[in-house]
Amino acid sequence: MPQEQYAHRSAMPSAEGLQVYKVGIYGWRKRCLYFFVLLLMILILVNLAMTIWILKVMNFTIGNPLYFQSARNVTVNILNEKTKVLTRLVTGPQAVEAHSQKFEVKTLSGKLLFSADENEVVVGAERLRVLGAEGTVFPKSIETPSVRADPFKELR
Repeated sequence: MPQEQYAHRSAMPSAEGLQVYKVGIYGWRKRCLYFFVLLLMILILVNLAMTIWILKVMNFTIGNPLYFQSARNVTVNILNEKTKVLTRLVTGPQAVEAHSQKFEVKTLSGKLLFSADENEVVVGAERLRVLGAEGTVFPKSIETPSVRADPFKELR
């Protein structure tokens, strides 16, 4: 059976004026395309190497704390969308200043220790000690559930 098929194909008339077009890229165009692909790969590798080099030179690391060092002061501003300062923290050689609507100090577990805003100051610790030589002075009356002195000292 296969011999009959081949004989049948050879018996077909051949077309003399038929042109065959090659599909694809051949010759110098193919070489230029390979050259541009190779050039692109080299540029990508150089870009990656330069990015890694810059990260190492600038000491960018992942997971390490951020340190600020200054001879005078460090100022941190929190801005809104309109670049208006909402909160400012200024640390200097003499003091630490916080400019905000509310200031809070919390423990690691999230319990409030100290809070201050325009209307009130809250001390949330279990016990409040005043260690100054003069103690504390209240110009008006105060209210407390209990007042204690240190052991073997009188309450004044």
